[in-house]
Amino acid sequence: MIWAALAATLAVVVAAAHSIISERVILVPLFREPARGVLQAPAMRSITRALFHMPSVAWAALGVGVVLNRIQGGPDLIAYVAMIVFAASAIGNLVALRRPHPGGLLLLLATAATAADIIVN
Repeated sequence: MIWAALAATLAVVVAAAHSIISERVILVPLFREPARGVLQAPAMRSITRALFHMPSVAWAALGVGVVLNRIQGGPDLIAYVAMIVFAASAIGNLVALRRPHPGGLLLLLATAATAADIIVN
C-alpha cells in the first residue's frame, strides 16, 4: 500500500505543478501576445489550454486510480497502464527537452513506485 500511495502522491504533485507552472509561465504570456494564425480563434485558444492541461489530468487520475485499485484489491491493469503513461511522459520530456526535467524525473519515480507496488502485492 505504501508504494501505491507514493505513486499516487508523486503523480498528483507532478500534475498540479505542471498545470500551475505552465499556466503562469507559458499559457498566460502566450495568450497575452497579439493573436495570430491559428490562435486568433477563441475556440483554438480554449482547445490549446485544455490540451495543455490534459496530461496533468491523466497523471493525477492514474495516480489516484493506482491507490484506489490497491485499496479495493483489484487487478493490476490500472497500475500497468499508469506505468506506461508515466514512463512515456517522462521519456517524452527527456527527448523533447534533451535534458532531464524535474517533472520527468518524478514521473520516473512514480513509475518505479507503481512497479514496486505490483511486485510487493
